[in-house]
Amino acid sequence: MASGRSIWGGHPRLDRRRVGRCLRSAALFAEGAVAMALVLGREDAVGWAGAAAAVLRSAAELAEGP
Repeated sequence: MASGRSIWGGHPRLDRRRVGRCLRSAALFAEGAVAMALVLGREDAVGWAGAAAAVLRSAAELAEGP
């Protein structure tokens, strides 16, 4: 059971660190969208992408826990 896999062949348990990593990589993608929007001069998209990156980073910290 150390692998997080059920003994009855079910789906593996979600690992909090894996979820946090996934959310952090999505936040990094959103920060890249901020940079691209800045280059293209889309101030409205910069605000939305920046907010999305902040939300994803916060969700990653909550998912990983203490």
